[in-house]
Amino acid sequence: MGSVSGLWTHPPFALFSLVDLSHQILNTILQRAHDGSTVDAWWFYLAVYDYALAPQKKYDPLGQEGTIVPVDPYFKSPFIGQNQFRVAQWLENKPKSVDLDSHFFGILDKQAEKSGKVVLCRIGDAHLKGHVVTCLLWDGDTPTLTLGGTEFGDWDEILRSQGNYTPEL
Repeated sequence: MGSVSGLWTHPPFALFSLVDLSHQILNTILQRAHDGSTVDAWWFYLAVYDYALAPQKKYDPLGQEGTIVPVDPYFKSPFIGQNQFRVAQWLENKPKSVDLDSHFFGILDKQAEKSGKVVLCRIGDAHLKGHVVTCLLWDGDTPTLTLGGTEFGDWDEILRSQGNYTPEL
């Protein structure tokens, strides 16, 4: 079951597929993210346009869940061909009832198919203010663990050492 992390981030996190990936790859990435976390939680929600299908705010002492494998066999990402800025707008425009982190999210680009890596993104500056989007390419085993454990200053320190990553479409 899910769990609520510290105050800096709030799982679950939206996960946007910007490229057409097989269901096998989607399932593997979601399962690896789940298995690599320190809690038994599905913290990635494989996003679709319809906000009504996203996790909704409600009282749950165990926290919210994202997408549980296997992915619906009819799932096809509506975000194919879009970029990190467009999906960030989707997140920024979400209704208050949608229970997804407002600043941190994941992207699946060509690296997901090549190496199983996930792109982690943040909307805002070090204080989560503004609309700048920065991205990091991250190992597929620990993306939700990383996002769930992010505290003030962590992101910017990693960004300084790795540089901003531009998703491959």
